[in-house]
Amino acid sequence: MEETAWYKHRWPWVLISIPFIAVVWGMFMITVVVLHPDDVVDDNYYQDGMAINQRLDMDRNARHLHIHAKLLSYSPKRIALAVDGARDSALVLKFSHITDESKDRKIILYPEHGNVYATTRNVPGELRFPGVWYVDLIGPDGDWRLRTRISTPLNHMELIPK
Repeated sequence: MEETAWYKHRWPWVLISIPFIAVVWGMFMITVVVLHPDDVVDDNYYQDGMAINQRLDMDRNARHLHIHAKLLSYSPKRIALAVDGARDSALVLKFSHITDESKDRKIILYPEHGNVYATTRNVPGELRFPGVWYVDLIGPDGDWRLRTRISTPLNHMELIPK
């Protein structure tokens, strides 16, 4: 009976391929992690924990001042909000994408007539495409804040104190 060489059998190759595939997969995963870091993870946990109380105070102040806002119009050239209870010279409207920090936008809204605050500059065009965002409307001194979560395309938005 003649024996065949080991490399002509299937099982040695199956056993050799397992660690080989594991090494190749590990190198692929390391490459993905290095090229595409996770924006959601924050390294400064202590500072973020301390800032939670400040943000809760901002929410309480908005509730105390009876501030609430509603979207009046949104287009690629203009965004306008009706803001009841605010008497500020300008407001900050911040859009934070839920997963992609590079899409975050900050807009300054100026008073027009009555309780309307609007801008015609820096209107984020990304709000026309499907996505999920956190929206913050903040007083100019950072003393109050309204916050909500929206899904785009943007056609309705209401911000009420929490």
